[in-house]
Amino acid sequence: MSEMHVPLDQDTEDNGINIKDEILRYLKFWKWFVLAAIIGVLVAFLYLRFTPETYKSFSKIKILDESSDLELSTGKSGGLFSETKNLDNEIQVIRSKRLLSKVVDSLDLHIRYYFEGKFKQQEAWNPPFKFVSVLPKESVKWGTYYVEVLQDGFKIRRGDAIETEFITKGYNVNNPQKDFPFIITSSPSIKRYVNFFFRVDVQPISAAAASLSNQIGITRVGATDILQLNLVGESRERSEAVLNKVMEQFNLDGVEDRQLVFQRTIDFVDERFVFLAEELDSIEVDKKEFQQNNNMVSFGADVGYSMTKKASTESAVFDIENQIALSKLLINTLAEDNLGTLLPQSIGLDNASANGLIDSYNTVVLEREALITSAGDNNPKVIALNEHLEELRSNLNKSLSTYQRQLDVSLSRLKQEESNAVGLFKSMPQKEKILRSIERQQNLKENLYLLLLQKREEAAINLAITAPSIKIVEYAASSGRPVSPDRNGIYIKSLLGALIIPFGVIFLLFKLDTKIHDKSDVTKATKSIPIAGEIPKLIGEQDKLFTNPHDRTMLAESFRILSTNLNYVLPAKNQNDKAQVIYVTSSIKGEGKTFVSVNLALAYSSISKRVLLIGADLRNPKIKVTGQQKHVKGLSDVLYNNLDWRTVLQDSEYNKQYLDVLIAGTIPPNPAELLSNGKLKAIIEDAKDEYDYIIIDTAPVVPVTDTLLISQYADATIYVVRAGYTEKKLLGFSKEIYSHKKLNNMVYVVNDISEAKSSRGYGYNYGYGYGYNNDSTIKKYTWTWFKEGIKNKLRNL
Repeated sequence: MSEMHVPLDQDTEDNGINIKDEILRYLKFWKWFVLAAIIGVLVAFLYLRFTPETYKSFSKIKILDESSDLELSTGKSGGLFSETKNLDNEIQVIRSKRLLSKVVDSLDLHIRYYFEGKFKQQEAWNPPFKFVSVLPKESVKWGTYYVEVLQDGFKIRRGDAIETEFITKGYNVNNPQKDFPFIITSSPSIKRYVNFFFRVDVQPISAAAASLSNQIGITRVGATDILQLNLVGESRERSEAVLNKVMEQFNLDGVEDRQLVFQRTIDFVDERFVFLAEELDSIEVDKKEFQQNNNMVSFGADVGYSMTKKASTESAVFDIENQIALSKLLINTLAEDNLGTLLPQSIGLDNASANGLIDSYNTVVLEREALITSAGDNNPKVIALNEHLEELRSNLNKSLSTYQRQLDVSLSRLKQEESNAVGLFKSMPQKEKILRSIERQQNLKENLYLLLLQKREEAAINLAITAPSIKIVEYAASSGRPVSPDRNGIYIKSLLGALIIPFGVIFLLFKLDTKIHDKSDVTKATKSIPIAGEIPKLIGEQDKLFTNPHDRTMLAESFRILSTNLNYVLPAKNQNDKAQVIYVTSSIKGEGKTFVSVNLALAYSSISKRVLLIGADLRNPKIKVTGQQKHVKGLSDVLYNNLDWRTVLQDSEYNKQYLDVLIAGTIPPNPAELLSNGKLKAIIEDAKDEYDYIIIDTAPVVPVTDTLLISQYADATIYVVRAGYTEKKLLGFSKEIYSHKKLNNMVYVVNDISEAKSSRGYGYNYGYGYGYNNDSTIKKYTWTWFKEGIKNKLRNL
């Protein structure tokens, strides 16, 4: 028979995850997943059954720019009423408790009514009755009332306190009971609601406004000036009414704000008019008194008069001074003692008497000169003319002196007038400054008076034609389908959540489970060591020995397969056709190595092969198939006392012809020394000539070294691991033994595998059940293995 070649120095382990295997691992628990899915769907159904549906309502408004409406404005860059809109500011105004309190108050949103059904409650926007508070709305407190509509009134209870229950007479209650500060108004259709139950929740207006502020959603539509208002609630009618009222109140609030500004402007101007009129009167009186006190008619006329006066006095002074000079010239001329000298005539002297005397004097002088020329100086006429000239000179001198005195007086008076004219002229700038200051104040007050009068008219017009603050793009409307609860989403989430629970539990069981359960667990740990067979789990009272050579049980088939697979591991027989030695060992006690040893021996003997079964586990012997007493001689006695091994052989009670048994015998104090003294090798060599197979049940390799001391005598070594019992970490120890070649031709046998633990798509129903004619037997074993698998999972956890 060909040899099974397996590389001894290379481990081809692949730690990757096999998706198919993982899925099949979980699919073994499909009933739990189905049960969880049913529970999840049921929970979702009950949740949807008892949860009220909510709808989304929305409306759209556009914030109008006040600078572009019908109101009068002085311009965007400094007008009295110009304003730049900020959408964020407007959103905060809409959300403000001040504005929403008005909405709550106008719609009585602080009192909510609910139908009390058998499974859930539903909000009623237009209930058949309404509570009207008899206290100021600011004094309304928290409270819950349960109302039952009776045939002739209401049964009302405050909260859960039975002692607060009372019954009203009639459906319109105007005399409230103690601790019930409401009157009740009912609609004509109240009779239709007899035996209906309602719940009425009352809260302060401020609390209702705060709640509404949190519930209402405001978003900007793209990059436009349009705002969308959203509200989610159980009653679509209520949500739509609230949104419409919010838009109305926001618009009214903006209009009232601007009208308040205009009205205050008018009131301010009216108040200012009184003060401006008084100030104007005071300024005009001051101007009048100033003009009267300064003899001013008008500034221009007074300036012309003062200039003319100054010029005329200067001219008069010049003329008088000129006359004085002329008169002094004549007086000086008269002072000369020369009667023959003519006096200046027509020199501009403005004195008729003096000018006449000068003319007379000059005439006499000319006459005297003419007479002197003809008659001489002593002529009596000349002498008489001299006397006459002297008299004229005296009169002229007196006349000039008198004239000069008159001129001095006139000059003095003119000098005074000139000084007055000059003083008047010099005072004109100061008077002009004072007058201009008075007139400036007057003009300023007049202009302010006119400006305020203009603004008053503008404010009055704006007050009369105030435009709306917003434009309603869309009135409130509601979605046709409820937004909550999301039926599909709830079912999906509930289903997923329900499936996650068994998945998590099973995943946790897998993670906490440190045992191997099938050959896939062994394969994952090490792929370099072949698996020669899988032994099924024995159920109930099922026979644990392969006793009947013609047995068709799964146990028999599994050992037939194991014996066949071992032929590929064992080396080819030599020409002497000697027996092949098979060791059966395990990591620790309890993994079923003795069970495998005995049944493997029975399997070989069932096909007429001479088999020697040796119990080499001297510390804990377990082979009990001979029917003999426990304390009989065996291998330990042969090794210690040098007995012939053939004398202590025991005949098997199941197959006496082909199977001999050499039990362990007396438990020695030094098993390791006995096994390593070389006598076991001699026994094996002798037995090879008489048997086809020698199967040796050895001790576990982890707690003791007995097996490793005699491992060189084996042609093949079966390393037994037990499903649900062997720790996965122990596979590392067996892998190390294999890699260091401490055991010859080592192969795994996975013992105690149940159908429930098979991670493949096939199992013992096909592999070991082939040939069964009764399908019910297969089903019986399959269901039993499933139950046992669940028990083992729980037991391991």
